[in-house]
Amino acid sequence: AIHVETSITDGPGGDSALVVSDKTARLVNQNDCRTGDLDALRSHGPIDLHWLQYSGAIWYPMVYEQDPTTKLNLARAKVESQFTRALKYVERLDARAVVPSAGPPCFLDEDLFHLNMITGNETSIFPDQTKFLERLQNLGRENDILAIPGTEIEISPEQITVSSPQNVNVSEIFAHKEKYLRKYQADWSEWLQAEKNKWLTASSDSQTDLVAELQAWFEPLLTICPALRAGIGANCLIRARDTEILINFQEAKIEKFIDQSFGFRFDIPRELLETIVQQKAVDWSNSFFLSCRFTAWRSGEFNEYLYNFFKSLSVERMTRAEHEATERLNFNKDLSDEIEIGDYVMQRKCPHRQADLSVFGEIEGNTLTCSLHGWRFDLTDGHCLNAENRPLSVRKRTE
Repeated sequence: AIHVETSITDGPGGDSALVVSDKTARLVNQNDCRTGDLDALRSHGPIDLHWLQYSGAIWYPMVYEQDPTTKLNLARAKVESQFTRALKYVERLDARAVVPSAGPPCFLDEDLFHLNMITGNETSIFPDQTKFLERLQNLGRENDILAIPGTEIEISPEQITVSSPQNVNVSEIFAHKEKYLRKYQADWSEWLQAEKNKWLTASSDSQTDLVAELQAWFEPLLTICPALRAGIGANCLIRARDTEILINFQEAKIEKFIDQSFGFRFDIPRELLETIVQQKAVDWSNSFFLSCRFTAWRSGEFNEYLYNFFKSLSVERMTRAEHEATERLNFNKDLSDEIEIGDYVMQRKCPHRQADLSVFGEIEGNTLTCSLHGWRFDLTDGHCLNAENRPLSVRKRTE
């Protein structure tokens, strides 16, 4: 069975979780699918293996212009948020064994090597499998599996057998992680340099007129997404060395930047911007932002409409993004379905992605966290602490 999610951030086809069964065993490959309907995954019967990503690939907070201490604290909070969500999945699916994995397995380019989490003090959101397995062990789980490429897992009703690749000491990889990564890096250094040379080649023959190229590409798309543009609510400045380009969302134009106001800014290496423009990459999140090869600034809180725009750079994708943005203009209209968590009564569905807060809602002090996507709400008045214009309907429970 295939269980499909439908958020624009999952792409036109949606993200999905796979359930595979041969009548003797059942496997759920959830990966990074943030399903809100866990009962659907359990509806096929007891689960033997649960493949789960506990650390999704994202660039926050590493690329943002913030002081080092703040950025480190944000990274640690992000790790906890991702662990909390993944542990919720483990608890509800209750498989015989969990096989955890991270989003990006490692960073080999020297420019990005600092994003590998080796000592635990790095400003990174990518701990390795052993850290998540420790959390599972603390919950009393004993049969979960540390897998690497080449690991074989045999399932029978009586037992689960794990075989590691020959001549590989799996525990040594994680016990001496930096040594392993440095050798891995050396093995791939020539390939990495060849890939970088392709970026330079893309801009060496003649510089692209980026303003003109983006006008021809973006402006027709901007005209078909008024609700999405309204959700963004501010202009975006893109800086690529000596070129400064403004995406004027209010007027649906691409302009040369002079001194116009903006609420978002990206500083992108010129050769990389030229490459993705020449490729007409329709999803900048996957084609570029996940590389972490840029810096970013924003005046306010996270704005998912902005990233939905950059994920939707074709007519097909933008049409879908605009439909979702239009639907969200009607969010929080039906608040009749309420639940109780602790001392509070609140709407059942999260204002962001409609996650069931009876499953994913966690209260700590005066804050509610939706652990499915990490949205946080102030319980005194319901306002969202890490995004704008998404209040939660909530009140104190009366006896």
